[in-house]
Amino acid sequence: MQPMTIASNRFLAIALMVIGALLLIISLLDQQWISVVAGAVLALLGVLTFINPLIKVEPDEVQVRNPLGMTLKRFPVTSPADLALEGKTLRHVPTGKRITSLGFGVHGPDADALRTQLSGQS
Repeated sequence: MQPMTIASNRFLAIALMVIGALLLIISLLDQQWISVVAGAVLALLGVLTFINPLIKVEPDEVQVRNPLGMTLKRFPVTSPADLALEGKTLRHVPTGKRITSLGFGVHGPDADALRTQLSGQS
């Protein structure tokens, strides 16, 4: 398998950044300190979601990551046949476990590249 990354949906990441920034600015003007913290957290989450990938495919494993960039799950892979797409769900064939959904939450071109790679090499 070729190494690749699957990022979050860009629209969602930008929306988090914009909503967080607006909440931060409005809360600063109104001096609502709890909302300032909430706005800062949303804006930071948007930036981290925009920068860090959701899924990283390596030649020997698939990693599911959180917005901070930490690996949450690892699935060992020996060939593209170890991964299967069932609709929008990516599954690990040897264990039968669901890795993730490649639906609305992921960047479309990245998901399409993975679909192409899996259909072309399986």
